[in-house]
Amino acid sequence: MDNPLIYIAAIGAIIVLAILLPRWVRRSTGAAGGRAGQRHVADRLTGILEELGTTLVLQTSEATAREIVDGVVRQQPRKFTPLASGGYGIRFVEPDDAIVRVVDDENGTRLQVERIREHLGVPNTSEFWSDLRSAVSAAARAEGVQVSPGPPLRHRRDDATESWIAE
Repeated sequence: MDNPLIYIAAIGAIIVLAILLPRWVRRSTGAAGGRAGQRHVADRLTGILEELGTTLVLQTSEATAREIVDGVVRQQPRKFTPLASGGYGIRFVEPDDAIVRVVDDENGTRLQVERIREHLGVPNTSEFWSDLRSAVSAAARAEGVQVSPGPPLRHRRDDATESWIAE
């Protein structure tokens, strides 16, 4: 007859595998999921930063451009906030999650995102920035002001504050 020691060794091996295998599977799948998540965030981040780096040039004076932007911002107070510093805030969680400024440009006045705060690991205000640009473009054209895309901005990450700042 068969030796009972072989059966005991097989049962022991099964018990050890049952203890160690779930930990190994959890650890390896967690690591693979983390890597896939980081790749997804990196892909999304590139598109988000390109969108937030898009600028808009209003071919008019700064005062007229501010009037146009002020009108648009007042129409959507849940998304946009005029700031005491003269800029405009785009709200995701806080009123100043992204700060938009009106600056002089050789072709008129440029509307651009100066600073972006991260929430959930990425900037989340790109859709609102697109909405603001579209609304300002429409309002400017209604006033007879020509609008054109401006030079793209690049943003660098400030790790200490988890925000992105225009270069």
